[in-house]
Amino acid sequence: MSEQETAVAVGALRQRLRAVAPHLTTEVLPDDLGVGALLARLAEDVAGDPSDDRVWLLCTAVAGGYPSQAEVIAVRRGLELASPATAFSAVLAGVARTAAEQREGDVEAVVLVGATLVDVEFCAKHVHNTGIQRVVRSTMPTWQEDHAPRFVAWSNDLTGYRDLSPSQRSLVLEWTSGASLPEDPHEHPPVLVIPWKSTIVIPEVPSALLLERQSAYARFSGNRVGLVGYDAIPIVSADYMVNEESDRFAHYLGLVKNSHVISCISETTGKEFAGFATSLSAQGLAGPSVVVAPLPVALPPKVTETAVATTPRERPLVLMVGSIEPRKNQQAVLSASRLLWAEGLDFEVLIIGGGTAWLVAELDKDIRALQREGRHVSLGRGVSDADLAAAYRDASFVVFPSLQEGYGLPVAEALAKGTPVITTKYGSTAEIAAAGGCLLIDPRDDDDIARAMRDILTDNDLREKLVAEALARPTETWAGYARQLWADFHEVSA
Repeated sequence: MSEQETAVAVGALRQRLRAVAPHLTTEVLPDDLGVGALLARLAEDVAGDPSDDRVWLLCTAVAGGYPSQAEVIAVRRGLELASPATAFSAVLAGVARTAAEQREGDVEAVVLVGATLVDVEFCAKHVHNTGIQRVVRSTMPTWQEDHAPRFVAWSNDLTGYRDLSPSQRSLVLEWTSGASLPEDPHEHPPVLVIPWKSTIVIPEVPSALLLERQSAYARFSGNRVGLVGYDAIPIVSADYMVNEESDRFAHYLGLVKNSHVISCISETTGKEFAGFATSLSAQGLAGPSVVVAPLPVALPPKVTETAVATTPRERPLVLMVGSIEPRKNQQAVLSASRLLWAEGLDFEVLIIGGGTAWLVAELDKDIRALQREGRHVSLGRGVSDADLAAAYRDASFVVFPSLQEGYGLPVAEALAKGTPVITTKYGSTAEIAAAGGCLLIDPRDDDDIARAMRDILTDNDLREKLVAEALARPTETWAGYARQLWADFHEVSA
């Protein structure tokens, strides 16, 4: 490091220490205090009261990023054993790893007190828009309008929060189908955002690379941490998942156990996380408060469907929407369809979804084989929100025989368009179906799926009854869900 770079880094460290000083000491520190003396004074004060949150805050200022759990524990122990003259050395030694990983040597800091920070790391940097991303992008505009929280994402070195750039905010708050990534989606304002006595909301399921520092601030920082609980499928149904997903989720539970509130998207998911929270008594922990705020039966806001075709369909459209993976059960739908085609029924199957390349390739191979037999079946990938809404509108019905779900957005979105749904008779999809518009099936029984498909395809009165039930369901909105979610994170006791 050159002399100039060293001077810049020292100046940035001094600014960060000055930023946290009012929260760590009651002393009025002289303006001309050098960086070494300033650190020594703050370390001595924290050593006198080495509570977890004070240690975490000092570690963050010194390292220029959020510490790991191991670093906070090491610094706290070091301060308890140190003399006033060596307290600052204990801090420097304890945060060496994060300081080394923090590659922006000139990073300054702002301390936010009593704020709400919303971690939208993935949505701010990617255009992928299924499942969790649809929930976040449908919810956050209401939060912005009602409360204007601080939306943040992680620095490029993944050591701490930064405010969003204008292009990142647009990807989260002004999403439109077909949006493209900005030239540099990872560009941030160069200031570390430090929450203090604040609320941190994580509405996504984080990357494995973030969990260590998130778990540390949930455990030590004194900030209130709230999560959205989507499902526990990677653990409870690991046989459907790739090993990497299950491993990531196991570490995610380390964040869950140190958080304060988890708002679950269905009663089914709530039971899963409540069971985990109950098990934490074996570790002497209370775990988070588990609440349930079901997702709305509604399409994402601001979706305008494509126009109705000028010529009527030659045959009924059977629609299936969902990521291409064994749990979603596309093969069962193809098997049921083969049975019905063999009986002489004439209909078209459209499967919309994407996923891991090899899984998509396997499904594609089976679809091409059916097409060579003259069957009307196709796979839609990269479908826009407008085209998806139009597919819901045009379908005779949607079939969604998932083996396990946290909620089942395609079921809700189809019903919001007044389209009947065939779906799983247990779990979260059965919760959605209870208000009408659905036929329930055993997703492990291809004959049962075929029976329900046959019933709707051959009985127009049944289909019209299901349409009427779907249209008569209570009106729900994403804005209403967003407001309930906000209340969960700010009003529920930990």
